[in-house]
Amino acid sequence: MQQIADALGVSRATVSNALRGTGRVGRELAERIRAEAARSGYVPSHAGRSLRTGKSANIGLVVPDFAMPLFPVFAQAFERAAKRRGMAIMVADSMGAAETQREEIRNIVARGVDGLVVIPLRGSNLADLALPVPMAVVDSAANPLNAASCDHRDGGRQVARHLADLGHRRVVILVSAEESTVSAERQRGMEEVFRIRDVRWKVVALRPDFDSVHDWAMGADMSGDLGGATACAAAYDAAAVGFATAMAARGLRVPQDISVTGFDDLIWGRILSPALTTVRQDLAAIAEQTLAVLADGAAPGRIFPVTLVARGSSGPAPRS
Repeated sequence: MQQIADALGVSRATVSNALRGTGRVGRELAERIRAEAARSGYVPSHAGRSLRTGKSANIGLVVPDFAMPLFPVFAQAFERAAKRRGMAIMVADSMGAAETQREEIRNIVARGVDGLVVIPLRGSNLADLALPVPMAVVDSAANPLNAASCDHRDGGRQVARHLADLGHRRVVILVSAEESTVSAERQRGMEEVFRIRDVRWKVVALRPDFDSVHDWAMGADMSGDLGGATACAAAYDAAAVGFATAMAARGLRVPQDISVTGFDDLIWGRILSPALTTVRQDLAAIAEQTLAVLADGAAPGRIFPVTLVARGSSGPAPRS
C-alpha cells in the first residue's frame, strides 16, 4: 500500500480508503489507485487485518465424507454464502470416521477460525465438545444442537404421498443401519402417511452406500425380503441408485415392475435411467442461515421446506 501511495503521490490512508471503498476519495483518484494496485499485483493481507481486528473472517466446515456426492455440493453452498459475507471457508473431511471427525474439529479450530460448522457423522455425539469458538451443527430438527436444516420429516411425507397416490400399497423403506437423526426423520415422515393411507411397509436398515444396497438387493426375494413391495422409498439417493441398478440387473423394470424414490437430488440420480424421483433440499438457504447463526447471532433451529422432484423412476403400481 505504501508503494502505491508513493507512486501516486498520495497518503497510505487514501490508498486504504480507495481499495476498501470507504472515506472521501474522488472517483477518478480511486480508479487510479485501483489501477495501480492491479498493475503492481497488490493483494490485501488478511493476516494483518486479523491482527488489527481480532477476527480472521474464516469459518471452518467439517463434513462427514467427501466420497458421498452430497457433501461437495454442500461445501459449495457454504462457500458461496461465505463469499457474500466477505468470509472464507476452511474445509475438513471426517472421512467417515468418528475419531477423525473430532480430530479435524480440533485441527481446524487451531487454525484460528471465527466459528465452526459441522455436518455430523451418523450416530456421533458432539454435545460434550468444549470449543473456544461458536459451533453450528447442520443435521435435523431431532438434534438439539441443530442450527439449520431442511424439513426431513416432511420430505418423507411427500415421498409417501406420491407413492400412495400412484396406487402403491406395499413399500420397502431403505434406511441407514447406523443411528442417524436424518434417516430416522425421513422414515417417520413416510410412516405417518403410510399409516393414514393404509399402505403396508417394511423397513430395511442398510449402510447407505452403493455397494451395500446393490449387493443386498441382488439377493433379495421379491416375495420375501421385500414383502411383495411394488415400490422402494430410500432415505438417501445413493441407496436408491444401488437398489435401482440391482433391480435392472435382475431383469426388473423401473418403474413398470417396481418404483424407486430417493432423497437429496444428487447427480447420481439425475444420470440414472430412468432419472430418480427424489426430494430436493434448499442447501443455499441452509448455508446462509447457518452462517447467520455463527456471525450474526441469529436464532438456531430454523427448518427449511423441501421439494419433491418427480421423475421417471416412480410410476403407477403394477396390477400384479
